[in-house]
Amino acid sequence: METQQTLNVSWDSQRNTLPKTSDNGRESSSASPIPTDVIVDIFSRLPLKSIAICRCVSKLWASVLRLPDFTELFLTKSSSRLPQLLHARVTNSELFLFSSASPHPDENSSSPPVVASRHMKLSFGGFGEISCGRPVSGLVFVKHVRVLDGEKETSLAICNPSTRQVLHLPKVEMKRLKVRSMFGYDPVDKQYKVLCMTTDGGHYQVLTLGGSWRMLECCIPHYDYPLLKEICIDGVLYYKSINQSTQTYLIVCFDVRSEKFRPIEAKGSLGRAVLTGDMVNYGGRLGLIICEDNRGNVGAINRRSSRFKLWVLEDVEKQEWSERVFVLPAEWKNVVGEHRLNFVGVASRTNEIVLSSWYPINCFYLFYFDPEIDTVVRVEMQGVDMDVSNYAVLQTFLDHVEDVKLYA
Repeated sequence: METQQTLNVSWDSQRNTLPKTSDNGRESSSASPIPTDVIVDIFSRLPLKSIAICRCVSKLWASVLRLPDFTELFLTKSSSRLPQLLHARVTNSELFLFSSASPHPDENSSSPPVVASRHMKLSFGGFGEISCGRPVSGLVFVKHVRVLDGEKETSLAICNPSTRQVLHLPKVEMKRLKVRSMFGYDPVDKQYKVLCMTTDGGHYQVLTLGGSWRMLECCIPHYDYPLLKEICIDGVLYYKSINQSTQTYLIVCFDVRSEKFRPIEAKGSLGRAVLTGDMVNYGGRLGLIICEDNRGNVGAINRRSSRFKLWVLEDVEKQEWSERVFVLPAEWKNVVGEHRLNFVGVASRTNEIVLSSWYPINCFYLFYFDPEIDTVVRVEMQGVDMDVSNYAVLQTFLDHVEDVKLYA
């Protein structure tokens, strides 16, 4: 009976309320209407799969679930819950996206396996190179480059793993072959933007999601860093680059809202960190992390690693950095074994340093190093297809949130 009552609710858009119904399913004149914000709050407590089902119940429910008040509230609540992991399996022509709950490592060297569930598959016509960026406020930026009739063709798309929606972006109008693209989010105006630059640093364009490409002016003479890996933190897009005048390494800060560029010069030991380090989000600040052996040499992450070094950008205006050194515990060698690892990032709530295994290629593990209590925990990940044929690459991202907004 309760289901029938709900299905027969009609939405009064003028009063911004949903009137109650009587037991026979008809609208009751004596009953007070249900405020829309109450309905929105009720929907926001449902899990992601239930939201997808509710959208198919009626046009009324679908319209309520499109309201900005609802989608923003759902995203806020998703951000406040325990962050999820997003896993991307990339081949030459396909992208598979999986998600899983964040593990709860304890002081034991091995925790129970975590099972991932598949969200979506994205296919591109023909073989090429697919790159998948870090998720930004629930969305994933994907680029596919292939050679067609002797010329490079680049396709850009935005994926929403929560709704399985794919938005193919307008073609970049740059008459140059080598172009780099990055994805950012402005939390103030709640806008997603794509920054595009030629590798020689000569041309810049920006696209606001739902709009068209616009030219940008940049007063910083810099060009592309060979291994470009950007990160967006609190409305600022950080990426590595090279100063054209001094040929030194720097980090460029692109303010997504104002669309202004700011350089951070990499001096002294920081230059090595910019050259070889991975950019991470460390408590809402930019971090650069590297791995060293017992001789202080930067190298691969394996059982012979001795320590991690982390530089944290404390003040952007003054360009002040702090440096932290984390000596790995004796148990590191036994827990890591023959695995070879990559940095994934730093867990937002625990400051654990998270790493993933890329060898051996027939298994998938995450490793959690907690500097506070000096422990290393290995977690087996299940449910992600580990078929390594067709040159598959597996990536893991931290702090993924669910966004149920449908983008036009």
